[in-house]
Amino acid sequence: MEIKFTIITVVKNDEKGISKTIKSVLNQSFKNFEYIIVDGYSTDNTLINIKKIRHKKKFKFIQRKDISYYDSLNFAIKISKGKYIGILNSGDIFASNNILSRINRNIFNRTKIFYNNFVFKKNRDVVRIWKHKITQITSLNLFKIPHSTLFLSQEVYKKIGLYNLSYKISSDLDFIIRLSKNYNEIKHLNFNSISMEFGGLSTSYKNLKLKLKEDFKILIYYYKLNFIFFYFFKIYFKLIDFKLINLVKVR
Repeated sequence: MEIKFTIITVVKNDEKGISKTIKSVLNQSFKNFEYIIVDGYSTDNTLINIKKIRHKKKFKFIQRKDISYYDSLNFAIKISKGKYIGILNSGDIFASNNILSRINRNIFNRTKIFYNNFVFKKNRDVVRIWKHKITQITSLNLFKIPHSTLFLSQEVYKKIGLYNLSYKISSDLDFIIRLSKNYNEIKHLNFNSISMEFGGLSTSYKNLKLKLKEDFKILIYYYKLNFIFFYFFKIYFKLIDFKLINLVKVR
């Protein structure tokens, strides 16, 4: 039987977050999926916590020396066998145990690209819901797509390639722009699928300077002199999400 989903988690030194992420995946009621965890040789208790759970539950676990987060992500994508590939970062969790089941009921064989709503929390309080309905990807709405909830078919990766290792934080921006230049149709599944604690790799203050630099480099490459317009467009959508957060019902 064909494996329906591949879920990938890349981790390094996240002993506090990795356990809840793994449990969130393994507790899914829909079971036709494979789970791949790639660890970049963590030096804290991440490995211990992974092995505690792996003793009881089976999943693919690889330790490897990587160049960056995206290097290990590319590695996992290459060995994945699921029809659709999704990413769940260490520390993030599925919103419920029925997420994969709900996704499976709402997609069709012809579906190649789909996404859900993404929830940011801080101390258990919701601070942002990334929720925008898109059916056609364009250069003006691609910034509305929450990369973390994207599921792509194997066919998509074969066509547009993997993540660009030139970027340590913003390679997902480069990836989505390439996606928009090769595909138009996208399906939005209107329910919250993933929750994360505000302050991930690209939202940490210490990484802000590098992120700005990489964002500008990517936007200049694709949009030339119009890059500044697209950059502020990107920021605008984030501000709107925060501003209207109390008007959006959390599911």
